[in-house]
Amino acid sequence: MAKILVIGSVNVDFIGIGNEALKLHDSNIGHFDMHVGGVGKNIAENLYRLQSDVSFLTFIGNDYLADFVCNYLNRLGIDYQKSIHMNQHSGTYLAIHEPDGSLTIGINDLQSLEAIEPAIVASQSDYIDEFDTIVMEANLPIPVLDELFSRYHNKTIIVDGVSQTKVIRFKKYLSQINILKVNRSELTTLLGHQVDDVITGVKEIIGNGLKQVVVTEGKGPITFNIDNAIFQTSVITPKHYVSSVGCGDALLSGVIYGITTGVSMFQAIEYGKQIAALTMEVKSPCYQLLTNALLNH
Repeated sequence: MAKILVIGSVNVDFIGIGNEALKLHDSNIGHFDMHVGGVGKNIAENLYRLQSDVSFLTFIGNDYLADFVCNYLNRLGIDYQKSIHMNQHSGTYLAIHEPDGSLTIGINDLQSLEAIEPAIVASQSDYIDEFDTIVMEANLPIPVLDELFSRYHNKTIIVDGVSQTKVIRFKKYLSQINILKVNRSELTTLLGHQVDDVITGVKEIIGNGLKQVVVTEGKGPITFNIDNAIFQTSVITPKHYVSSVGCGDALLSGVIYGITTGVSMFQAIEYGKQIAALTMEVKSPCYQLLTNALLNH
């Protein structure tokens, strides 16, 4: 089994859900939930629950929210002991949802991540060298990504595009990425023009040197490639839709689990679809009853 290191963010999610259809520019009645989230943490947690050989290298603040984060990671049991404690406030994410769980707007404050210097990551080089597969996200600052791609280009590198704003950070490294997960808007940003047809967009980006890409479109089909062949598959509709928080991270987690356990890309995508559907049935960013026994092999 491959040794996986997830390098990425952990933050505290504040999720507000309206009791009724939201009225913009007005005070709405609803309720809030608070969870430990973050793209990197969500992927690492899902893989840990699937019994992958995974560790998590993250960056932890020094405020009261950091205690909340560490308590959660300790209860989970994942190895995050090499993570770096910084004199910064904890990352936070605020999301406002309609009563049906659909996202109206989200704001993330991950300024503390931008304070990470390449030397901090370089100091962990002996530790990072122990792993076969490195998973990283576009929330990492550009100098840190430069350091990681420079040092670890010989490893399997899997990345999450995160957002339209930040995915551009990966553009110069496309040929070094083994798997990239993006949505259609992020693919548009990487290509520098509107993507009217996803299949054509996928052909273009793999023509630019990317080995494998997985493109999501919300409730639309998932598009992916195997070498130069392009495939599409329908998403799985959850039994009881609650929230989309962590759904994309869940999809990529399933793909990583599949690839690192030696199944085909077709089966890996199916794992991702199954975990994403389960995640949409809960308020938290990860389905906390997840096990590999739940997956249809």
